[in-house]
Amino acid sequence: MEHKHFVTFEQEIMSFPCYETSIHYFFNSKNELSILKTDYPLMGSGKKKTETILFTSDPSCTDETSALHAFLIELFSYSGNCFGYPIFNHSELITEDEFKHCLHLGIENIRKRKNQIRENGKDHPIILYCTEKKLHPEPEDHSPDSWKANCPSGRQHHIMISTSSPSSHSWGCGYCKKKGGLEELKQWMEKK
Repeated sequence: MEHKHFVTFEQEIMSFPCYETSIHYFFNSKNELSILKTDYPLMGSGKKKTETILFTSDPSCTDETSALHAFLIELFSYSGNCFGYPIFNHSELITEDEFKHCLHLGIENIRKRKNQIRENGKDHPIILYCTEKKLHPEPEDHSPDSWKANCPSGRQHHIMISTSSPSSHSWGCGYCKKKGGLEELKQWMEKK
């Protein structure tokens, strides 16, 4: 099972290339891809990270290239899949313009998902409270119920919020080692 090179791109953080990502693929079946994604750190002494991803393409993908495009769009559709902003490096299968198009579609998916989460959670009591207290709640794109807000401690980190149901107001801050429901958040804010 020999994986073939698909695309290599850099990931920039504040205009500094920090990682180079290389993606190789192998078709396990007509619709299933085995992807090897390797991230090479370009700064510091970090180690390379390789992960294997099984991706099932949509039946509308008619050939190898369309299935690979679908994978790339899916990869870019979640902000946690990349360490920084992807910049095309090289590929034998797609052009830089095709890469940018897949990136654009992925970013558009993130935007749509966040807007839907924002719409669904805007009247949730814990989101209303965080907004009132200027904690600037924002949806996360990895779950329809996940939000983050500025930590009431005033330090430069976030609390994580779940809006899974109106009766379940859960939040937590791993740095401050605090968690709870709406009442606990109100008590913490009053102490601050």
